[in-house]
Amino acid sequence: NTNGFEVGDLIVIQEKVDGSNAGIAYDIETDKLVAYSRKNELRFDMTLNGFWNWVQTLNVEPFRKYPDYVFFGEWLVKHTIKYIQEAYSKFYFYDVYDKKNECYLPQTEVKRLAEELNFIYVKTFYVGEFISWEHCKSFMNDSDIAVDKPEGVVVKNQSKLNNPNSRTPFVLKIVNDCFSEIKKDNHRQKVEDPQKLAAREKANNIVDQIVTKNRVQKEIYKMIDENILPAKIEPSDMRIVAQNLPKRIYDDCIKEENELVIEAGEFFGK
Repeated sequence: NTNGFEVGDLIVIQEKVDGSNAGIAYDIETDKLVAYSRKNELRFDMTLNGFWNWVQTLNVEPFRKYPDYVFFGEWLVKHTIKYIQEAYSKFYFYDVYDKKNECYLPQTEVKRLAEELNFIYVKTFYVGEFISWEHCKSFMNDSDIAVDKPEGVVVKNQSKLNNPNSRTPFVLKIVNDCFSEIKKDNHRQKVEDPQKLAAREKANNIVDQIVTKNRVQKEIYKMIDENILPAKIEPSDMRIVAQNLPKRIYDDCIKEENELVIEAGEFFGK
């Protein structure tokens, strides 16, 4: 996926905030603001840890001239990364999607909207030409709100923004090793040698490499955000976990680690 970034491309490097993915949009028919979690429209009994309630306090007037925009950010709640207490229950704004033109807005416009709407614009470390991935990684330990180590950075290629001819993404995340959803070990080197390992052993190693505690924990947090699970999970909730979690993990691996899943072959799902 890194092939879509070339030296000289205009990029933006921002902090990857570990909260709940959230969105805001103006609804012309009701003249109200609609709040979203990653997959659902929120309401009074499904608030995404208070995000819906916060959106209800916003002044609708500034949003009326942007009926085609969806404003994306992270609603900061307690997940894996520890943040300073005053950082929680705040909206860290980082993207705008234009529904009419089916495209994301450049970060210059996102930043302008953050100022206009009085949103917290996510911490931006660098705006300039892409130099190297080592340069991008040099910002991974910077944060004004993380107590210890932050999760990592998000790198956005503004030169390739919404490029319909590119098969590689124009946004990539780099996560610190301790929070990575892939184990950093030698398994991949082993599974790529078909002379040494049978297909089942190959799949087992790949599963061990990418179905990690962090990946499982991430999906459980998402299930809580989507109101599939309660905030405090009890033994009686394990039936819901068993019904939902395996497929979600499988789908996430397909999305994020497709090459390894294909390499594992028919045994991966089993």
